[in-house]
Amino acid sequence: MPDPYASPPKSRGPAPVRTEELLVRLRRMPLFRQLAPMESGLGWPVPLRLGPASGDAGRICLRVPLFGMRPRTGGGAELFPPFATVTLDRATGRPMEYVDLRLTRPWPVPDRPEPAGSFPHAAVSGTVADYRAARGELLALYDDLCDHLAARTPFARGARFSALLRTLLEPGLEPYYRALGPEFFAHFLGTALGPAEDTGAP
Repeated sequence: MPDPYASPPKSRGPAPVRTEELLVRLRRMPLFRQLAPMESGLGWPVPLRLGPASGDAGRICLRVPLFGMRPRTGGGAELFPPFATVTLDRATGRPMEYVDLRLTRPWPVPDRPEPAGSFPHAAVSGTVADYRAARGELLALYDDLCDHLAARTPFARGARFSALLRTLLEPGLEPYYRALGPEFFAHFLGTALGPAEDTGAP
């Protein structure tokens, strides 16, 4: 039986899979199709560097939150708190871990889930082309960041990464992102401004 998570074609060489391609692949995986509703959104990834104890120091993974979306009349969508995360090996694109957050419960899960936010939000109220350009730039910066994490070298474009992440990250989901990747989001977004009374997230 063919490997559904096959490595990138040999013509790509030893370069890791680009972040944007990883997200496209994730949607096509049998794992995603079996466990995530079709209308699920893919959140901003959290890069993870495996430590020396793993025997593969310098290996980078991306933990991708999955959240619910409900289309709104007239356009856009309501966003619901993340219900799962999928961690992908950046070198091969293979899924390494699926975590159902409704089971692990990193935050209180209400009996009747309520929207945590909406898309588009005020900071991305420009054209679709503007949003796609900014998203593409941020995902390319993720590639640069991951390369520097693997090499353990300084990431010189951190200010631009922070600015784009702050603009594009969905405000209603921010407390959940921070709960899933506290060090990463604190580093690039600063400390949280206050408690999330409306979301129930930590």
